[in-house]
Amino acid sequence: MMCNPMLVALASLLLGPASFVAQETGPARQKAAHSSGTPHTSTTQAKPPAARPAGQTPVETEAAPRPKPMHETLRGYLRQIKGVRLERADKDPNTIVTHYTSTSGETFDIVVVYSPRKKMVGLYSYAFGNVAEAKDANDLRALLLSANEALAFGSFFVDREQDIGLKWSLRTETPITFEAFQTVYLSLAAAAKEYRPQIADCMKGKAKTPEEADTPPSPPRDDEEDRTNSPASPKVTRERRVRNPQK
Repeated sequence: MMCNPMLVALASLLLGPASFVAQETGPARQKAAHSSGTPHTSTTQAKPPAARPAGQTPVETEAAPRPKPMHETLRGYLRQIKGVRLERADKDPNTIVTHYTSTSGETFDIVVVYSPRKKMVGLYSYAFGNVAEAKDANDLRALLLSANEALAFGSFFVDREQDIGLKWSLRTETPITFEAFQTVYLSLAAAAKEYRPQIADCMKGKAKTPEEADTPPSPPRDDEEDRTNSPASPKVTRERRVRNPQK
């Protein structure tokens, strides 16, 4: 069937070449798909987290390391104070008997007692004698009261056996730093050094027995680490040295 050339030419003008239509309609549809108002979302799914090996504890739930027992912390502090010598620990590790040698060569027994129930660390020194040995008990008590008013650290007391002691307490609700502990320990020793001669003047002045005589000071060290060749310590009853009236 013959086509009218004029009609073919008219159709060509109106519709254009077939290749032109194909070239224009393909990209136009593609652009329309990307220019739609709906946000483009990826269909790729995120990978699930890797499974943790059995028995492994997450980092955030790991238990914190246990703090050192208080008596170990105190013994560590005491080893750092120059002039302090420790006795071997007894059955009760919370009672620590120490011997302090001052720069002038005087020695003092200072007992450190930790009370978990009261949350308190107490420092005690019994280096002053007994009220029964006083020339005048009233004068002695007046001296102790006057000393308590003047002391910045510690206070004197008389226990049930009439022994004279010097004490200071630290609360443990907040951590006790080494600096704070050292300050209290050395201040207590300084107070004992200052008032021991004054208290001795109030005593009857009995001559000391050989067992009560002072022994030469030993070099600072820890008896726990080396007890060989250690000089004999003064024979003071253990009950008297570690007695704690506040316990």
